[in-house]
Amino acid sequence: MKKISQIVLLAGGKGTRMGEMTKEVPKPMVPIGDKPVLDHLIQIFSLFGKFEFIICAGYLGDQIQDYYKTNKNIKVIDTGAETPTGGRLFNIQEHLDENFIVTYGDGLANVKINDLIKFHLGNENIGTVTVANPISRFGLVNFDSNYLVKDFIEKPKMKDSYVNIGFMAFNKNIFKYVNETSTLETDPLIKLTEDSQLRCFLHDGYFEPMDTYREYLNMNKLLERGSAPWLKYD
Repeated sequence: MKKISQIVLLAGGKGTRMGEMTKEVPKPMVPIGDKPVLDHLIQIFSLFGKFEFIICAGYLGDQIQDYYKTNKNIKVIDTGAETPTGGRLFNIQEHLDENFIVTYGDGLANVKINDLIKFHLGNENIGTVTVANPISRFGLVNFDSNYLVKDFIEKPKMKDSYVNIGFMAFNKNIFKYVNETSTLETDPLIKLTEDSQLRCFLHDGYFEPMDTYREYLNMNKLLERGSAPWLKYD
């Protein structure tokens, strides 16, 4: 019987857009509340069962290794300081089962993991990417044909557009498309698309990456208010 019991967390990047915060701490170890964002991500998956977590470390990876050294279900593997995302996955292929999930070590979302797994395993494609409507960085202005402003919409969801939010599922045929120098989000996914081997799993709930200091502050603000939307499910 097919199943998914492994989660790959890409956690080797430098996080340069976070500024001073990531000079001495790898971005996946930046705290949201009193624990690193990686812990929050692991908690999301743990709501849906027992998984083995494989963390692809790189930049300042010794801190990640030290933090999780006593966790039997978490394996930290050094995949290189400058390795691109696809190369990190390529470097751990010997540790992987036939099917597995891959996501970024700094993006939180209340994805229904059991539904994602069911969707992926129920199709014959090599890969599945979770997609969501992005929130506009800017407020929108609506006006009529005479340029009279009718209303303002504060940072709406872009209803006709979708972005890849991580939470990707693959079978091991992905390694026909990935090598040591691959960036997972570009050539591999493009070639899978050309071969009709990639499907989208739609997510309509909360999603937020921690790409910038502003997003870091917002995640902490949400937690301080007693809300962790990445752990809330209807």
